[in-house]
Amino acid sequence: MDVKRWITLLALALVLGAGCRLGGNSATPTPVAGATPTRPAVTPTVAATAPVSPAPQTPGSSRTPPPGSILVQPPDAYLVAQSGEQKASFGAFYWVHETGYAAEVTSRGFEIQPEPLAVQAGETVQVELRGGPAPEKVALEVFPEEGNKDRIAPQEGAMVAFIPKTEPSASAELAGSDGRYSWVTNVPPGTYFVRLRVEWPEPARNPVPGRKPTAEYSFYMTVQ
Repeated sequence: MDVKRWITLLALALVLGAGCRLGGNSATPTPVAGATPTRPAVTPTVAATAPVSPAPQTPGSSRTPPPGSILVQPPDAYLVAQSGEQKASFGAFYWVHETGYAAEVTSRGFEIQPEPLAVQAGETVQVELRGGPAPEKVALEVFPEEGNKDRIAPQEGAMVAFIPKTEPSASAELAGSDGRYSWVTNVPPGTYFVRLRVEWPEPARNPVPGRKPTAEYSFYMTVQ
């Protein structure tokens, strides 16, 4: 092989490699991460410069991703009452970022907030999704605390989490707009977990036929 031909083939290979990294081609597979963590939520992050799988992180409050990276997760959700507000814990989700990167997380349950949010019986509370596209469906289920807590994994030291096991005490599909959805706390006084399920339209980039982005969240409240 002469030198000119070798240089031409090398240049062609570099161009094709750059095209694969940039994406935008329907033949390019969407990078999807699947994980079953021993803790009930993760914060996946992917590098913006290459299609690598998001890595699960220890759950906690939202963090700012490092420069040059993309945070691939659904928008944060909040339960807002007269007494204050509470940020939701993430459960399982499948999410596609506007760049086309995707992440999928599986989880048996949800991290429990340190303190329950105080809510009055019959109070109208707001569920807020802060950021992201408008969802197609927002629904919740309310579970009593008793009978719905367990260790998230059999390992020693695994955290105690909200794991739905009983029938819900109440359920509802929520109506609203602009990321705000109302719900009347129509349950007797007591301490409860609230599981929120949200579904969004198919993403514009790298959609998976027949599959929509979804997320599960949870809140911890006491009804007085």
